[in-house]
Amino acid sequence: MTASAPSVDERRSQAELPMPPRKLAPGGNVTEEWLAAAHVSPGSYDFLGGGLGEGPFPRMFDVWSGVDLSNNSGPTPQGAKVSGVGQTPGVPPASLKYPVLQPLMPFLDANLPRRLVFDLLELYFTSAFSTHMHPVCHHIHSYILRKASFLSRDAPRPSTPALLASMLWVAALDDRAFALSISPQQRKNICQFLCALTIRLLRPLIHVSFKDQGASLSEPVGQELPPTTVHHPFEGGGDDRGLVGPAGSLDDVITYIHVASIISSSEQKAASMRWWHAAFTLARELKLNQEIEVLPNVDTQTEGSSPSFDYALPGWNGVDTRPFFDYSNPTRPSLNCVCDRHDMQNTITEEHREERRRAWWLLYIMDRHLALCYNRPLALLDAESEDLLLPLDEGSWQLGNIHSNSPRPDGPQCLLSGDKNKRRVFPNFICHDHSIFGFFLPLMTITGELIDLNQSRNHPMLGVRLSGKDAWDVHVNEVLRQLEMYKASLTAFAATASDPEAPLSYAYPPPKPDNGVDPALTQAYSWHTQTVISYASYLVHVLHILLVGKWDPVSLIEDKDFWTSSPAFASTISHALDAADSVDQILRFDPDISFMPYFFGIQLLQGSFLLLLIVERLQKEAGEGILNACEVMIRATESCVVTLNTEYQRNFRQVMRSAVAQARGRPVNHSEIRHRRKAVLALYRWTRKGTGLAL
Repeated sequence: MTASAPSVDERRSQAELPMPPRKLAPGGNVTEEWLAAAHVSPGSYDFLGGGLGEGPFPRMFDVWSGVDLSNNSGPTPQGAKVSGVGQTPGVPPASLKYPVLQPLMPFLDANLPRRLVFDLLELYFTSAFSTHMHPVCHHIHSYILRKASFLSRDAPRPSTPALLASMLWVAALDDRAFALSISPQQRKNICQFLCALTIRLLRPLIHVSFKDQGASLSEPVGQELPPTTVHHPFEGGGDDRGLVGPAGSLDDVITYIHVASIISSSEQKAASMRWWHAAFTLARELKLNQEIEVLPNVDTQTEGSSPSFDYALPGWNGVDTRPFFDYSNPTRPSLNCVCDRHDMQNTITEEHREERRRAWWLLYIMDRHLALCYNRPLALLDAESEDLLLPLDEGSWQLGNIHSNSPRPDGPQCLLSGDKNKRRVFPNFICHDHSIFGFFLPLMTITGELIDLNQSRNHPMLGVRLSGKDAWDVHVNEVLRQLEMYKASLTAFAATASDPEAPLSYAYPPPKPDNGVDPALTQAYSWHTQTVISYASYLVHVLHILLVGKWDPVSLIEDKDFWTSSPAFASTISHALDAADSVDQILRFDPDISFMPYFFGIQLLQGSFLLLLIVERLQKEAGEGILNACEVMIRATESCVVTLNTEYQRNFRQVMRSAVAQARGRPVNHSEIRHRRKAVLALYRWTRKGTGLAL
């Protein structure tokens, strides 16, 4: 069954009750205004001041007065401008610059100019570097999706409207959206509209309708349901108590990632965990941590293994579960690569399998980052991730050179590649390439071990058992071995990746002109490489500090157990100073801290606590080297505040700045300053009951 998206006014349901108008605060933040209602049901969201009784979506066509959009490649239908809704349930894909947007256009044509929609989609896939694909938008941490698949005019990737809306929202929130022909107020309204649209289309924690929803009192008889609620293979999966079975798809997971990332970068960090946990839970339910079988079966199919929607886009006519392999052992479906099956229609592709892997490993990275930020246990375990291939390098992924070829005999095998194109397997502690998956994932694997150790050490019962020196040393030595392995690979990466002509399987090789390599391209390649090396070097030093140091700043300064008199303290001081040198290099190659701002903030904070302790203790006796290191950390924190403004960074900058000024001889009330400093640091605790940055 194929269903087209209904017009906006058709999307009324029982959940969309009229709400009292809510005015926007002057100068309010787009995300903050929305988060004020994040604890209520999606039907309660109201963004542009009008109640939901006036229509399920805000109408924005009046915003564009005076905006030059005459070059619009697809003008907004005039009928839609008059009525406020799209007049046709579907938009012919041939009329769109990017046909992938076809399922979403009925919701957009009445509200946003097409040219702006196309610009936002292009911004989503804009790279910060010319030699490697690296997201320029701060809320995108790594590309799960292929740019060519989305921007293709012939065979675009079938995608849910919620995913498409969230992609546009992420792009609109980025500062680079100011380069588009819109004013700040228009951008704010656009973000609010896309936020509301994303949540409505996503249907958080529901995703599918009950089988009788079409005949419910809230829907007119015979009205078509939106495409996000039809053609789902699990509608009949409920039990005799009326409970709904597994719901959602890979697109829903990616949409959750987008929404959660936006909330996490705001001041509502604790609230973001609801969305992250929804992503974690759905990813586990869809078994994204397992290699998917290339033979879908209605009885054994891994949920999320194929799109759960049908938009009748060219070249894709739904899900076909008919077998195309003849297995001698049907009880063990094959995991082998299907890269040679280009002529097969409606089958699971290597691209979809790789999307699943990248989604899981991004969530794996995010889980460890959030655990470090909020002092919480891990949600995604190493044990459930060990059978999944690690992501491809960014170059091969974006070029579509995808092979599932595991070095393990029980993993996927590529019959065409043979011993070539062997994939990396988990765990891996090698700096592999320039991408987040290539250089940051190994470090976050080690971070997960440190989080487990710290949680065990703070456990009310297990902590006593781990206090024995021998047991603890075994864990510490293993982590040190992994860090040394990574540092050795980083040295090799620096030596090899500095040459764009080097035959690296993991490099994104820039094009080579007939007359040699373009000097500008070589410089860009080297700049990106040095940026990665600077960040990776800093992170290694921070992991050393976390391994043998204290995580909680108040406990560190109080020093009730005299830890500052131990050999471990001396070793962490050297790493703190080396970390400051690495930050100085980071500021040279990435002065606005835009390379990975979402992940870097907590790492910068944990790397600064020791320097604050030294300045606090030594005061005017602190050497110039220590004070200069503190100044570097302050400059980096200020850059972070400009790029991704959060309160804890502003607070810590004030604490560090006052400590350095005091050490340089500025006359202050010492007891008052110390009390204020401790009060600020007490907000962020990494003790047994502490919640880190989650206030």
